[in-house]
Amino acid sequence: MADAPVIVIKKKKGGGHGGAHGGAWKVAYADFVTAMMCFFMVMWLLGADEETKQSVSHYFNHPNTPYKAGRDPSSETVNPLGEKPGAGDSLLKGAEGDVPAALVDKPIRPVEQQRVSHEKLGELTQEVMEDQLYGLDVSIDTLRFSVPEDLLFNPGSTELKPGSQKYLTRLGKILESYPGYVKIEGHTDDQPIEGKGAGSQFEFALTRAVTVMKYLVQKDFVTEERILPAGVGPRKPYTSSQSAEGRAKNRRIEFTLSSERSF
Repeated sequence: MADAPVIVIKKKKGGGHGGAHGGAWKVAYADFVTAMMCFFMVMWLLGADEETKQSVSHYFNHPNTPYKAGRDPSSETVNPLGEKPGAGDSLLKGAEGDVPAALVDKPIRPVEQQRVSHEKLGELTQEVMEDQLYGLDVSIDTLRFSVPEDLLFNPGSTELKPGSQKYLTRLGKILESYPGYVKIEGHTDDQPIEGKGAGSQFEFALTRAVTVMKYLVQKDFVTEERILPAGVGPRKPYTSSQSAEGRAKNRRIEFTLSSERSF
């Protein structure tokens, strides 16, 4: 008897790429159509007359107000975040109130806010010190100014002169509310200090800076952790020492207020 034939069944597996990539072309096509629509809209606007351009512009600036006759006269002012005056409860409620135009047109960023803060602080310091400060320099990170020698010390002395405490108290009250750090530098002119040896300008300048620091710390205006005295001496003159006026400018106590620790 002949052997029974062997039946072989072959199963073909379908390609595995269709499920993953079958719809990718639709996304690409949608992007292409969107880009073409934007392109043709731009081309249409470029060729449109002035009335059409004004109408489109008015719509995007005043979506709540009709452009034709009968529109609200106040809508001539561009307020993209809302038509009604007032601060509003939220920026999400643009129609119920907008933010000030200055904030919309020129938003203040954190770094700019810091600079504005230093500028206002400099103006206040100059005011309480009766406009006797000089070398006022404002940046985003620091505020720097100089107090003349004769406001705090007698010539050749490292002890606070009578009447100087009122100025340091005024300055201390400002520093008390300042959240950053304070550096106090003592500066001298290039003339040797009478009766003392070489290098005495630096020691003399440092002693003056420490005297000022002690007053501010003892009066609880500034903590020791955020203040640093330094004796610079004649190394960084404010101006030329060729004249008596120039030498007087160089003899100073310089304050640097910094938003970040630099020592």
